[in-house]
Amino acid sequence: MSVRRFQFFAFLLGLTCLMVPALGQEPFSAEGIPPSSDYVYRQHYEQVQEILKTPDLAERERRLEAYRGKLHPEAKINQYMEAFFGQIVQDYQRAGQNDRAQALTQKMARWFPASDALVAQQFKTAFDGKDFDKAIELGEKIRATSPNDPQVLVMLAQSYQAKNNTAKVVELSPKLLEVLGARQAVYYAVLLADSHRTRGDAAQAGRYYDMALEAYPNNAPEGWQASQWEAVKTTAYQVRATNAWGREDFRGVIQAYNQVLRSDPGNDAAHLFIGLSHWKLQELDQAQEAFAKATVLGKSNADRARQYLEQIYGPRNNNSLEGLDKVLDKARADLRL
Repeated sequence: MSVRRFQFFAFLLGLTCLMVPALGQEPFSAEGIPPSSDYVYRQHYEQVQEILKTPDLAERERRLEAYRGKLHPEAKINQYMEAFFGQIVQDYQRAGQNDRAQALTQKMARWFPASDALVAQQFKTAFDGKDFDKAIELGEKIRATSPNDPQVLVMLAQSYQAKNNTAKVVELSPKLLEVLGARQAVYYAVLLADSHRTRGDAAQAGRYYDMALEAYPNNAPEGWQASQWEAVKTTAYQVRATNAWGREDFRGVIQAYNQVLRSDPGNDAAHLFIGLSHWKLQELDQAQEAFAKATVLGKSNADRARQYLEQIYGPRNNNSLEGLDKVLDKARADLRL
């Protein structure tokens, strides 16, 4: 090899060593190359990625903090350092080291003031650490500027729920339904429905119950026991029947209360209002049968149902109640009493 060629290769080798410093050295810099250049950024990025591979999390944090302290103020990598430290916070949380996660988050608050990403990280740290008062404070701050962030809304609602502040969960529920849809936010649809039902607003309660039933027409939502979902469906159909009665939609009343009876055959109110609806429609055989069932159940509606039953049965049987016992016996048999 000629002396000239050897000198050329030696020059290339020296330049390579200059451009890619060994792990643990100062952050990359090269004379004559602006620290804000993309070229320098790529070198910094590679060094940071090596630091982030450090197995011990505390050592990883220490090394990254030292590295950051030596960066040129104009280095492009500076704008991403918050995200790199945020990765370490998340790794602390995954490792169950919440105290270290919180301590690093507090340091980041000093390093990166007024950062939206930092507020989000602090929010998550507070939520994961079950500091729900702090989570609520930060979550509301985020919601003021990002009202449609589904993760923030869910975590904020759960924080309010942990503090037994149901009113605030109800307040957030319409937005959760809007952002997530009824299938993902079915719990909040049911919560809203129950809230309106408790306040006597059957129309609004029915609206949200219908959302829930349409989202899950067959099986219970994930995480719900079958019995829980059946109870929700029963209440939903009762509210639907109430609304149908108010509209004088007697077919709707019958249909809704028959759904109630599928899971609760001993529901005397359902039998009573099925009877009244058939009576309104002049379907006297069906009305009589329903009133008989409400009577033999012997619950709070029994006396009222018996009066209606006699009002129908008597005029159809020469103004006599003779034979009414057979109607009642059949009702008992149908209900397996």
